[in-house]
Amino acid sequence: MQTKAFLIAGAGSGTGKTTVSLGLMAAFKRQGMRVQGFKAGPDYIDPSLHRVVTGRPSINLDTWMMTPDFLLRSFESRAAKADISIIEGVMGLHDGRAPDSPEGSTAELAVTLGVPVILVINAKSMARTAAAIINGLIDFDKRVNIIGVIFNNIGSPNHLEILKKSISTYCSVPVLGGIPVVKDIKLPSRHLGLFMGEEGVLENRIDRLADTISEHIDLEKILTAANMDIEDKPLFDTPSEISKGRIAVARDNAFCFYYDDNFEILRNLGYDIVFFSPLRDTSLPENIKAIYLGGGYPELYADSLARNTDMRSAIKVESEKGTFIYAECGGLMYLGRTLTDINGTKHDMCGCMPYDTLMQGRLQSLGYTEITPMDNFLFLKKGKKQRGHCFHYSELIMDDNAEVDSFYDGTPVDKAKGFRLRNTLVSYVHLHLGSYFFKRGGETKPHIILINILL
Repeated sequence: MQTKAFLIAGAGSGTGKTTVSLGLMAAFKRQGMRVQGFKAGPDYIDPSLHRVVTGRPSINLDTWMMTPDFLLRSFESRAAKADISIIEGVMGLHDGRAPDSPEGSTAELAVTLGVPVILVINAKSMARTAAAIINGLIDFDKRVNIIGVIFNNIGSPNHLEILKKSISTYCSVPVLGGIPVVKDIKLPSRHLGLFMGEEGVLENRIDRLADTISEHIDLEKILTAANMDIEDKPLFDTPSEISKGRIAVARDNAFCFYYDDNFEILRNLGYDIVFFSPLRDTSLPENIKAIYLGGGYPELYADSLARNTDMRSAIKVESEKGTFIYAECGGLMYLGRTLTDINGTKHDMCGCMPYDTLMQGRLQSLGYTEITPMDNFLFLKKGKKQRGHCFHYSELIMDDNAEVDSFYDGTPVDKAKGFRLRNTLVSYVHLHLGSYFFKRGGETKPHIILINILL
């Protein structure tokens, strides 16, 4: 089937990709179109902003964390249900895992999906050099289909005319528009990036974003150039016919870093997901077989988490009786004894694990990670590699005599602390299940592992 889709990319971070992507989503939705947002790479924050604008979950697309088959299905199954799909790139167009490979880059994603690319260039204090940058991006990998350029931070109408003249003289792509400096659409940020969409950061900005984009960008030219053919396939061939029980997933402002595909994978495998809030709820959902605590901002809500003693006690009871508990990053912090925030204030946490966490003023770990479990645990299989990423500012301080088991074989401690006590497993790694449950190099999806372990 034919649909419309394009990818927003830049020469680097800070060019305005997020602002332009959100503005285009808002502008096309205002026209009555069903808009589907996607985000290149492992980021959680930008998809939450997309979701507020489009009204539907935004999906991460990552060529390193996801198998090729699942990546394509994840994109096409959502794009087939929308009128237009907009993918926001990550970093610079050709930046990826390594300086000598396209692996994990926005460019690799564009080539893999066959989706056209629109460049966003920060034009501040720039004229003819813009043409050199654009040609460099075009020539670096001819497989990338660049269909146009949008200039950001235009100083004046005359500035835009200079840029247009330069591009028409030296480049083979059209200028789709130029956005002036607009202060009231700038998004605030903090230590992990922008604020999450659920925190109201886009209040009073969506209409302004749509107005700005509609006024300064040629939307009709984008629609004409954004045609592409896709297969209308479901995300999964067949659902599981076996119920594997209920998983309680922590989801609120403190625990908000999840991939929507992970939920879809678990549901397809037969799991009944029930959400709860460690901030607001005083008890866990009933009849659960496991608990899943994702990442997020427990350090910002540490006082509220500490004051909810009923929930902390309930989780500790489940840990001590051997209920499966899986925690990533922010969840790891919550399951320790205490969390010390950036101001030096110590807050009591669940006490399921014999360590404390301390917030630091600088990033402690950043990057993709491949882990190898040393045992079976829920959706992890002994010896079977799985992929994810780390991004955290906290430091874990473990007791020297703590009787916990290391869980990930050969993984550097500073990259991915994986520890198990009873059936509680904690790690700094944010896993994408699309790296494991679908084919990579001829391997098959191991549904039977989850059936045997969880039931």
